[in-house]
Amino acid sequence: MNTLWQDLRFSIRMLVKKPSFTLITVTTLALGIGLNTAIFSVVDAVLLSPLPFKNPGRLMTVWTSDARRPSAHGNISYPNFVDLRQQSRSFKSLAAFRTTNVALTDRDEAIRLRAAVVTTDLLTMLGVEPLIGRDFLPEDEQPGKSVVILSNALWRSRFKSEPQVVGQNVTLDNRSLTVVGVMPPGFQFPIEAELVELWTTVPFDGPMISQRGLQYLNVIGLIEPGITIAQAQSELDVIAQGLEQQYPDNNANQGMRLTPALEELVGDVWTPLLVIFGAVVCVLLIACANVANLLLARATARQHEMAVRFALGAKRGRVIRQLLTESILLSFIGGVCGLLLALWGTDLLVSLSPETIPRANDIRIDVRVLGFTLLVTLLTGILFGLAPALHAAGKELTETLKEGGRGTSDGVGRSRTRGALVIAELAVALVLMIGSGLLLKSFLRLLRVHTGVDPDKVLTLRVNLPDNKYSDPQAVSFYEQLQARLQSLPGVRAASASFTIPFGRGRIGTDLYVEGQVASPGQVPHVDCHVILPDYFRVMGVPLIAGRDFTARDDMKNRPVVIVNEALVRRFFPNEDPLGKRIRPDMSATPGDSEMREIVGVVGDVMYYNLTAEVEPEAYLSYSQMPITTGLTVVLTSEGDPRNLIGVTRGEIQALDRELPVFDVKTLNQYFSMAVAHPRFNSLLVGIFACLALILTAIGLYGVMSYSVAQRTHEIGIRSALGASRRDILKLVLGQGLRFIVIGVSLGLGVALALTRLMGELLFGVAPTDVATFAAVVLVLLAVALFACFVPARRATKVEPIVALRYE
Repeated sequence: MNTLWQDLRFSIRMLVKKPSFTLITVTTLALGIGLNTAIFSVVDAVLLSPLPFKNPGRLMTVWTSDARRPSAHGNISYPNFVDLRQQSRSFKSLAAFRTTNVALTDRDEAIRLRAAVVTTDLLTMLGVEPLIGRDFLPEDEQPGKSVVILSNALWRSRFKSEPQVVGQNVTLDNRSLTVVGVMPPGFQFPIEAELVELWTTVPFDGPMISQRGLQYLNVIGLIEPGITIAQAQSELDVIAQGLEQQYPDNNANQGMRLTPALEELVGDVWTPLLVIFGAVVCVLLIACANVANLLLARATARQHEMAVRFALGAKRGRVIRQLLTESILLSFIGGVCGLLLALWGTDLLVSLSPETIPRANDIRIDVRVLGFTLLVTLLTGILFGLAPALHAAGKELTETLKEGGRGTSDGVGRSRTRGALVIAELAVALVLMIGSGLLLKSFLRLLRVHTGVDPDKVLTLRVNLPDNKYSDPQAVSFYEQLQARLQSLPGVRAASASFTIPFGRGRIGTDLYVEGQVASPGQVPHVDCHVILPDYFRVMGVPLIAGRDFTARDDMKNRPVVIVNEALVRRFFPNEDPLGKRIRPDMSATPGDSEMREIVGVVGDVMYYNLTAEVEPEAYLSYSQMPITTGLTVVLTSEGDPRNLIGVTRGEIQALDRELPVFDVKTLNQYFSMAVAHPRFNSLLVGIFACLALILTAIGLYGVMSYSVAQRTHEIGIRSALGASRRDILKLVLGQGLRFIVIGVSLGLGVALALTRLMGELLFGVAPTDVATFAAVVLVLLAVALFACFVPARRATKVEPIVALRYE
C-alpha cells in the first residue's frame, strides 16, 4: 500500500506538472467514456434488464400466425384464448389483455385515461400485489361485475392518495365501476410508451368477448418450470390445429407462435441499439488510440528519467506499474468527468429517442451503469497505457543514449507503435463513417417515399363515444352532425372521420371474397378495411382514380357499396374495369353473413402502416353502412396552420357532448414524423459519433505527423542544406502520412465490407455495400486526413537549415 500511495502521489505531481497534456487527455477520455456510459444506460434499461416481474425469464407472449401471410403477427380472440387456457398444460398461467382509451367523468369534467382490460389472473401471474385493496378475483369476470384497480400515479393525482378510494365508484365511459385496489409505485403493465393508468376486467368489453373471429387480445403466459420453449410451442401447434378443425370459418390457416416476453417487447430496437452501441465503442477506441499516442510522445520526453531509474536499479515491472498507475489515474479522472457528461447525455438521449422506444421511462444512471463505467474506466486506462509503459520500460540505458544522442528522440519501435495506432484510428473511423453514410442515405430515401396522402395542413384528433350511451344510429348521427359543424367553421376546407389514419393506431383486417372468383380452401385472400365518412379522401389528399366518393345516401337504407385502392384492382381485376364489380369484406361477427358490396370508386394507394413495405389491397367502407366502432379519428384540412383549429374543433365536440374527452390531437405531419422516428434517431446518433471519430482521427494523425516533423527537424535541415527543395520536403512528409492513410483505409474497407452486411435490416433502398456511399466516405476521409498531414508538412518546408543543424 505504501508503494501504491507513492505511485499515486508521483502520478498526481506529473499530471499537475503538465496541465495542458492532462486537460487534453482527460477531455478526450471523458468524451469517450461519457458517450459509452450514456448509450449503455439505454442498452441496459431497454435490452439487458429483466422485466420487472416475478419469473421474468419464463414469461412468454402468444400470438396468432397466418399461413397466407408469414410476416403477420396477430392477436387472439377471447373464445380462442379461453380454449387455449383450458387445453394447455405447458403454462402455469395464461392471461389476456388489451389497452384502450376511456373517459373518467370527474366533477362534471371528462378526462381521457389509458386503461388495460385484463383477465383476472394477470397480476397474480406477474407476481405483483396491490399496495392497498385487493387483486382481481375470478368472479370479477362474471357478467354484471365491474371493478377497477388504479395506478399509483392516478391515485395520487386524481384521488389525493386517499385510502378510502377503495370501495368507491368511478364513472368510466358512462359506466359505474367499483375501485378495489391501488397498485404500488412504479408498476407498469403492459410496458409501452404511454403509461396505463388503470386496469379493469374483461366484462368491461361487453359483447366483444363472444366473437371468435374478432382478434383483439394480447396473450401472455408463464410456462411451467422445466418446460422448454420448444415443448410449449409443440403444444401450441397441436391446440391451433384442433381449433382450425373445430372452427374452420374463423381459424383457417391460423397457428399460434411463442416468443419470450422481453424479446417480443424489444425486438424492433435490438439491432439498432446494438449498432449505436458499437458506434460509440468505436469512438472510445479512437479516443484511447489518441491518448496512447500522447503518452508515447510524452514517454520520449521522459527517456532520460527512465534511464536514470534503470541506472539506479529500478526493475522493469516497477516502472511499468508506475506508468500504468499514471494511465489509470488519468482514466479515472476522465471517467469521473465522463460520468458527469453521461448524466446530461442520458437525459438528452431520452428526449431525442422515439416515443415508441420500449422502457424509456426506466433509462437512468443506476448501480449497473455505474459498474459499467468503472469497468470501462479501468480497461481504458490499461488499454491506452499498456503500450507506452511497455515501450518505456523496454529501453536499456545504452539504447536510450544511442537513440537520444542529440536529445530526446523517438525510437524505431515507438514510431512504429504510433503509426500502428494512427492506422487503427483511420480504419475504425472509416468503418463508422461508412455505417453512418449508409444510415443517412437510407433515411433520406425513406423521406422521399410517396405515401399517397398530402399531410400538410391536416389536423387529427380522437373521439371515443361510450357504446352504452351511443347506439349505432346515434353514433352515426353524432359524427354526421360533427362533420357538418366542422365544415362550416372559417378556415376549414373539408372535414371527415375514419377509424384508421396513416401511421396511427388501429387496424381492421378480414377475409375478402370476390364475386365470380373461387378461392381454394384455406386460401381466402386478406384485405385491410377502413371505415370512413364522406370527404375523407379530399381531406387526406388521396386521388380519386375512378368512380365516386361516398355520399350521405350511402347508408343502411341503400345498397352496400365499397371503394377500393389500386393495389386491390391490380390483384383481383387486372385489365378489367372494377366499377360495378362486387366484393365481400367479411366484417360480420358470424363468418359468411356479410353482404356483397358494389365497387363505386377506386382511389390511389396509401401507406398506412409501413413506409418500406408494398401497399396491400384495401377496402374503404362507409361508416353509415358499417358503424363497427364508436371511436373515430376526426380529420380536417385547413387554409392555414391546422393547429389554430384545435380550440374551436374541441369546442364543437364539447357542444355536442361535454362529457367526451378529446385526445391524440396531432397534425398528420406529426404522425409521419413518428413513422420515421427510429431511422432518424439511428442516423442522427451514428452520424454524430462518426463526426467525432473523424475529428479525433484527424487530431491523432495531425499529432503524429507534427511530432514526426519535430523529431526529424535535424534530418530536414541536412536535406535542405544538401539541396532539397521545399517541394521535396513536402513530398517526404506527405508520403509518410499517405502511407498511414492508404493502409488504414484499406483495412477499414475490408472490415466495413464485412460488418455493414449486419445492418441490412436497418437500411431502405440502399445496399449494405453501396459503392457510392463507400466512395464518398473514402474521399471525405482522404481529404480530412491529407489536410491533417499537410499542415505539419508545410511547417517542415519552412525549417531553416542553419537553425535545424543546431537543433537539439
